[in-house]
Amino acid sequence: MINLNNEKINNLYIVVSGSGLEEVDGLYVPSKISSVKSESGTESSPGHWNGKFAWDRADGKSARSPAISYSNSYKSWRICRLDGHLAYEITCDDELPPTGREWNVYKMGIAPAPKIELHSSDPRRGL
Repeated sequence: MINLNNEKINNLYIVVSGSGLEEVDGLYVPSKISSVKSESGTESSPGHWNGKFAWDRADGKSARSPAISYSNSYKSWRICRLDGHLAYEITCDDELPPTGREWNVYKMGIAPAPKIELHSSDPRRGL
């Protein structure tokens, strides 16, 4: 699917589990952030940040939106804590947050780093 801005529509869901910070674990949904410029000057759109997909916590409790996003400046995927401080990161240029590699504990994170699972539909459906 393509939206009017010629971007792929983010319809993926992420489950984060096993982190040293229980507040980071949980379900993440495609970000609803409106048009904002990132620190690198890239214009965001719903479901996207810095030209890649982005996600918010399903419960809406994070102070940062998106809560899982890609940084053009640092060339890394990042996950934040509820207060918005970064907790985990992985340096790479992958199109999606890596699921088969170990993430790094960032300044405000606590070991162990979480595991990331991508889902093509909302895993809450059918419960």
